Amino acid sequence: MVFDVFLSHNSNDKPAVRELKGLLAANELQVWLDEDELQPGIPWQQLLEAGIKASKSVAVLVGQDGLGPWEDEEMQGALILAVKTKRPCIPVLLPGASTQPELPMFLANRTWVDLRAGLGEEGLAKLIWGITGKKPARIENQRPDNSPQARVAPTRLHHGADHLFGRDDELAALDQIASDPRKKVLTIVAFGGVGKTSLVIEWMARQAAKNWQGFERVFDWSFFSQGTREKGDTASAEGFVAAALRFFGDEAMAESAASPWDKGARLAQLVAEHRTLLVLDGVEPLQHPPGPLAGELKDPALATLLKGLARSNSGLCIVTTRERVADLAPFRDTTAPEWQLQHLSIPAGVELLKTVGVRGTEAEFHQLVEKVKGHALTLNLLGRYLAKAHGGDIRKSDQVRFEKADAATQGGYAFKTIGAYERWLNEGGTDGARQLAVLRLLGLFDRPADAGCVRALRTEPVIADLTEPLVGLDEEDWNLTVSALEDCGLVSRASQFETSKSKLETALDAHPLVREYFAKQLRETKIESWRAAHRRLYEYLRDTTKEGDEPTLEHLQPLYQAVAHGCQAELQQDACDNVYFARIIRGREEYSWRKLGAFGSDLRAIACFFEQPWGRVSLALTEADQSWMVNEAAFRLRALGRLTESIQPMRVSGEMDIKRKAWKGAAASYSNLSELELTLGGVARAVGDAEQSVIYADDSNADSGRFMSIVCRTEHADTLHNAGRRADAEARFREAEQMQIKDRPDQPLLYSVRGFRYCDLLLAAPELAVWQLLLSRKSEILTAKLVESCRAVSQRATQTIKIADRNSWLLEIALDHLTLGRVALYAAILENSDFILLPSDLSHINAAVDGLRRAGQQQYLPLGFLTRALQRFREDDAEGARADLDEAWEIAERGPMRLHMADIHLYRARLFGRMRDEGGGKKYPWDKNPDGSPRGPKDDLDAAEKLINDCGYHRRDEELADAKRAILGKT
Repeated sequence: MVFDVFLSHNSNDKPAVRELKGLLAANELQVWLDEDELQPGIPWQQLLEAGIKASKSVAVLVGQDGLGPWEDEEMQGALILAVKTKRPCIPVLLPGASTQPELPMFLANRTWVDLRAGLGEEGLAKLIWGITGKKPARIENQRPDNSPQARVAPTRLHHGADHLFGRDDELAALDQIASDPRKKVLTIVAFGGVGKTSLVIEWMARQAAKNWQGFERVFDWSFFSQGTREKGDTASAEGFVAAALRFFGDEAMAESAASPWDKGARLAQLVAEHRTLLVLDGVEPLQHPPGPLAGELKDPALATLLKGLARSNSGLCIVTTRERVADLAPFRDTTAPEWQLQHLSIPAGVELLKTVGVRGTEAEFHQLVEKVKGHALTLNLLGRYLAKAHGGDIRKSDQVRFEKADAATQGGYAFKTIGAYERWLNEGGTDGARQLAVLRLLGLFDRPADAGCVRALRTEPVIADLTEPLVGLDEEDWNLTVSALEDCGLVSRASQFETSKSKLETALDAHPLVREYFAKQLRETKIESWRAAHRRLYEYLRDTTKEGDEPTLEHLQPLYQAVAHGCQAELQQDACDNVYFARIIRGREEYSWRKLGAFGSDLRAIACFFEQPWGRVSLALTEADQSWMVNEAAFRLRALGRLTESIQPMRVSGEMDIKRKAWKGAAASYSNLSELELTLGGVARAVGDAEQSVIYADDSNADSGRFMSIVCRTEHADTLHNAGRRADAEARFREAEQMQIKDRPDQPLLYSVRGFRYCDLLLAAPELAVWQLLLSRKSEILTAKLVESCRAVSQRATQTIKIADRNSWLLEIALDHLTLGRVALYAAILENSDFILLPSDLSHINAAVDGLRRAGQQQYLPLGFLTRALQRFREDDAEGARADLDEAWEIAERGPMRLHMADIHLYRARLFGRMRDEGGGKKYPWDKNPDGSPRGPKDDLDAAEKLINDCGYHRRDEELADAKRAILGKT
C-alpha cells in the first residue's frame, strides 16, 4: 500500500499525533503511523525505514522532546534517502514543542509548519499543501459532533508504552465511562509497572484522534515527579494545583497564599464549569501507606478537589495509583467507580515480546510471560534487553536471574530486569559505561532531573566512580547516550516546564522503579559517590537560587529540593542553618508557613532531617536543633490535621529538652502537646501538660524573659475553660495579661492566639444565652449586660487585629475576624431575634473562614464553619448551614478532633432539631446513619453527650442540658 505521509513520534506526543492523523484522514490522506503498523517479529528500526519507503512524503515531527526519533543516526540515514528520492520532508512543530530546533543540514532550508497554537485550519492547510503539493480548497477539521475546539494543555504524562497490548476491553470500558454523565471520577488501581499510565495515554490518544469527543478542556498531570522515596509520605500537590489553576483561568488564586483547601475547592469549581477531561497519574506518593490511614490523601488540596469533583463534575477525572483512594470510598458505588487493573494476559504479553523483537517458540513465550506474572514493565524491559543484548533469543532470558519475588514488594520482577540491563551495560565498553552513568545520575533525583542540575553533575571535578564517563563529553555524544537509553525504554526526555529552572532546556526522567533501583544500587555500593553527588547538587541549588524579598512558594521550590540533597550528602547542619532556617522559614519570621501557609512543603523538607519519620532525627544536627526539628515536624503535622501522628514527635521534643534542661523548649513542647491533646479530646491530660508547661516556662525566666510564661498560662487557662472550670480559667487569663502589661505596657492586651482564647472565654456567657434564646425564645433573658460584654470583646479584637495585620500573620488575622464576627452575631441575636447582620459584620465571618483556610492550620478551621453555619441558618440559608457543618465534620472526623465533633453534633441538633418528615415537611438533614438506619436529632444529642462525657468537655454541659430540654423535653 502507498501512503501519502509518514508519521513517527515519541509517546509524550501521542495524543497530538493521533489527533493530527485523524484530521489528515478526514481530508482523504493515507497516513502511515508507526504504532499502527507494528508487526510481531519485525525490528522497530527496520519497520520505520520500510514505512518511509512506502510513503510519498515525510512529516518530521518536533514535539515536547525536540526531534525525538529523528535524532537517531539510522533514522537520519532514512531521511537522507527520502531527500535523495525527492520525497517532500516537512518539519512540523507540534503542540507542546518549546522551540524550533536546529535541523540536520540536508533539511535546514525547509519551510516549517507551526502547529504549536493548535491544529487549526491555517496550519493544517499548510501541512496538506506540503504533503500533496496542492493548496486545499477546503479543510475538514471540525469535530464529528460539531462541538467547539477543545483547549488542550501540553501533556505531562510519561512512561507510556510505544504500543498498548491486550487492553481492548479496558479501552472500550473507558469510552463507556466517558459517555456516562453519572460517572465523574474513575480510579485505576494497580501495582507499579502493570500499565496504568500506558492505558490512559493510549485512550487519550484515541480521544484526540476523535477530536476529544465533546471534551472542552483537557489537562493531565503526572505525580511520578514526586518519586517514591522512603520519606515520600511528605509529598504534596502544590505544583499541580498552581499549574492547573493557571490553565483553568485563575492566575490570582494560583499565586495567592490561599490555603490548600481553598485552592482545591476553587479548582474543582473551575474544572466542573466545562466538560473537562482531567487526568491525574500516579498519585500514590500523596497517599498514606498501609496502616490506619491506608490510602487516604495526605494533600488537602488534592483531597478537596477529588471529593468536589465526585459530587459535581460535568466531565471526567481519571486517577491512577498503586493504592486505593480512601477519600473516594463514599462515592465508589455511585459517581466515582474504581477499577483494579490486572496484569497482562498471556496472549497480550506474548504479543508485546514479539513486537520488540524477541524470538522463540510459543511454549517459551507462554512460560516467560507466566514467570513474570504478566508484569507489563518487566516484559517491556526484558524484551528490549533480549533484543539488544542477545539478538532477541528468548532462551537467554535465563540470564535474568528471576527469583521468587516478595509478594509485598512492588516492582520486584522489574528490579531483576533492570539489574540485567546493568550487567549488560557493564560489559558494553565506553558506550555502556556512559549509559550506566546516566542511569545512576537519575537515581539521585525524586523528580525529572533538571537540565541545570545535570550540567552541574557533568562538570569538573569528576565525582569518583560516578561521572568519569560523562565529564568532558560533548553534546553530540551526550545526546547519543541519552537516545540509546530512550531506545531501551529506560529514560525519557521530560519537558522542562515540570522543573524550576530554564524553560528552554530538556530534563531527563525515568520510571520511578528505574530511579529507585539505581538509587538503591548507588547508595549501597558507592556511598561516597552518592554523598559527593548530592553535595554537588546541594551546593548548586543553594548557590544559584535567587528567591527574592517576597518569594512565592514556587520560588522556594529549588531550596526545598536543596534541603533533600543536602541531607543525603550528610550536610544536615548546613542545610538546616543556611537553607531551611535562614531562607525558607527565615528565622523567627517563620515566613513559609505564616505568610504562605506552606505546611506541606515544609514537612517534606523536615522529613529529610529524620532517619525515620517521625521518631529518629539525624544525629548530625546539634542537640538543640534535633529537639527543635522534632517540634517543627509535630507542629506541621498538627497543622495539616495529622493529629495522631504529631503526638509522638511533640512528646519526644519535650523529653529531649528536659534532658538538656532547656526549659524554654520544654515549655513550648508541653504547651503544644496540651493544645494537641485538647483537640483530640483528652481534656484531663491537656490540663496536666499545660500545668507542667507553666512550671518549665517559669524555670526559663532567668534567661528568656516572661514571654513563654504568658504563652503557657493562656494555654493552661484554655484547658481549664474547656474542662468546665471557668472561674479558674479566668483567673489564669488575668494573671497572664497582668504579666504582659508589666513586660509590654505598650501592648496591654493579650493578642495573637492567646488573645483569641481569652475572648473565647469572655464570650462564653453571651454564647450560652444566645442558644437559650434560639431554643426556647425566653423573653425573660436579660440581654443588656450580655450585649455590653460583647462590645467589650469587640473593642479587644479591634485592637489586636491591628497587631496581626501589621505582622501579616495569616492565622491571627483570621482568628480576630472570627471573634469580631461572633461578637456581631451574638449581639444581633440578643438584641433582636429576627436580626439582619450588617454587611460589615458579615464580612468578618467570611473573612474568618477564608483566612483560616489560607492559614492552613486544620485544628482551627471548624470554629469558622460553626459560626458561619449559625449565621447562615438565621438568614434562612439552611442548605448553606448544612454544607458548613458537613465540611467541619469532614475535617474534625479525620483528626479525630473530638471536641469539635461534639460541637458539631450539638449544632446539628440545635439548628435542625425541629425538622420532621411530617405531612411533606422537611426532613432532618442527617436522617440516616452511614449504615442506612434512621437518624434524628436525638442521635446527635446522644453522640454529643457521649463525647462530652468521654472527653471531660464539661464546658458544654449546660448547653447540652438546654438542648435536651428544648428538643427532647428532658430535664
